Amino acid sequence: MIKCALISGRGMGLRHGRNFANHPDAELVAVCDMDPTLLDKAKEEFGVPGYASLDDLLANCDAELMLLITNETRRIDPLRQLIAAGRHVFTEKPLCGMEGQYRVREEDAPIAWPAIKEWRDSGLKFGIDYNYRFFTHFRKLHDDAVDGRLGEIRMVRARAHFNCWSHVIDQILWTMGLPEWVRCIGDPSEDGGWQRMIQMRWASGVAGALDGSMGWGFDDHPLRIMICGTESYAEARGLDGWYRRGKANAWKQEDEELWEGESEGEWGQYEASFPRMADGVIQAMREDKPFPADGEAAWNELLFEAAVHRSAMRDGERVCLADIEADAAKG
Repeated sequence: MIKCALISGRGMGLRHGRNFANHPDAELVAVCDMDPTLLDKAKEEFGVPGYASLDDLLANCDAELMLLITNETRRIDPLRQLIAAGRHVFTEKPLCGMEGQYRVREEDAPIAWPAIKEWRDSGLKFGIDYNYRFFTHFRKLHDDAVDGRLGEIRMVRARAHFNCWSHVIDQILWTMGLPEWVRCIGDPSEDGGWQRMIQMRWASGVAGALDGSMGWGFDDHPLRIMICGTESYAEARGLDGWYRRGKANAWKQEDEELWEGESEGEWGQYEASFPRMADGVIQAMREDKPFPADGEAAWNELLFEAAVHRSAMRDGERVCLADIEADAAKG
């Protein structure tokens, strides 16, 4: 039985707490929140001891897995404290965003870098909630691309509403790895999630494009990802679940596979993806394997966003991700 502690009494924290508490191989043994009202709410829901500080939690709780579901503006310090204490950590995305999740900047990378370095040196497990990896249609797209069913990959096209922004980036990087460089048209001084049009290129020569906006309606899918290969192309869409793989360069549409998710409520597979992610984390703990989306995935998203921000600030200049990482490591 994997002992877990929840560090959060807010809505998303309670969601994660329930998923781990309900897992047959996990036990939620403590909660922690500095807000007395939120702490009382979490204690009542889970019926476990509560602590008002991370210091008290670590001094009194032997949970091996910490569910750190704090805001991206204040995630790094507690993450470093938990790693220093020798605890495994599961957290939310993005890893760091001092202006919020829709406004990750170049400056956020050096803030997060010490935590990544300490985790790499620790031998501990650390992961992040990219639960879209557990949507059936996104898994189909990933598997078809990496297993060679599309042939040699030539191009990636994607777009997303900012509510899905971290996830669309992770989907691209999960399948394709980090691009060599990015360039971006956009104005980071805009309020909220600033509109951005991104181009990228991988060392293999694959070209990619990703657009982000608050303007798309959820009725036309909040995210879409298409991967084109020499043999076939494939596209996954939305939260409700839609996937199609078709023959490349076909005069008429030739579906090799068409999959539409069965009705699973208003949010499609969204609700089911959270317990699937929790199960993946617990199984990784039991089998001593990396989490389904580990610290490298968290860092890669942040590197990508930092490079995009630098490019936009420099009027669309091409920015190498290796340069962003090197600069972040300098502090």
